[in-house]
Amino acid sequence: MIKDKEITKLTKEWAAKRLPERSEVANKGTFGKVLVIAGSENYPGAAYLACAAAYRAGVGLVTLVTEQSAKIIVSRKLPEVTFLSRKQVFKKINDYDVILLGSGLGQSNQATKLVESFCINYSQYKNKTVIDGDGLNVLSKIDKWWKQLNGEVVLTPHPGEMARLTGLSIDQIQKDRLNIAQKYAEKWKQTVVLKGANTVIASPAGELILSSFANPLLATAGTGDILAGMIAGMLAQGLEPFDASCIGVYLHGLAGELLKEKIGDAGMLAGDLLPFIPLAIKKIKLNN
Repeated sequence: MIKDKEITKLTKEWAAKRLPERSEVANKGTFGKVLVIAGSENYPGAAYLACAAAYRAGVGLVTLVTEQSAKIIVSRKLPEVTFLSRKQVFKKINDYDVILLGSGLGQSNQATKLVESFCINYSQYKNKTVIDGDGLNVLSKIDKWWKQLNGEVVLTPHPGEMARLTGLSIDQIQKDRLNIAQKYAEKWKQTVVLKGANTVIASPAGELILSSFANPLLATAGTGDILAGMIAGMLAQGLEPFDASCIGVYLHGLAGELLKEKIGDAGMLAGDLLPFIPLAIKKIKLNN
């Protein structure tokens, strides 16, 4: 059982020491390439938010794999993103540093087969990976799915997704978030980001950090997609999974606080958070 004195709090000082460096002689390849496999006809916004967040976190190039209907919407809102067809994804996957899989992907037969194929062939890939949203929902239906993921993966469940992955109830998870996050990070041998007020980040090595942010402004659809994109962005810039997850969570929370100062604690659209991500990075650097 974890005791209060054993809990490390995620602080500005902790984050400042681990922010990726930004070279003045960089090119887009310097800051990494992220392949986002996300979005669907019913959830095109998830793909847009994840891609935009990765860019706002400092990534050099973001490529999206999605359905045609979602592609049209995302390309109009975010012309900076490039696209790859689902037929090309497994041929081109190793051209990218990081994969973000699952945000708004849906659970259609096509989406399920894509996630299953990804897991079955994961040992062939050299990428670090973030699995979010429907990627996690599909995983929960695969028997002993964690044994297929023997690379570096960050899992970003909210309590409902964590319940499906573990077989526990949401109430059980919420009553013991720290211990459960740590237990399953060690069992699955992956970094777990258990989202919610005071997000918990646990590593397979037993590291555990608790976010100090609990902001009702962030309790709206799409903010989880943004967090997944930010974590993918930090991975692409060279951070290891646990540090990338912690930095992503801290910047996400700080961006929410900066926005809260302007508009209060209600009425945010998830996209409102995006321009505050680079401002949060700047604030950490200025105060370091």
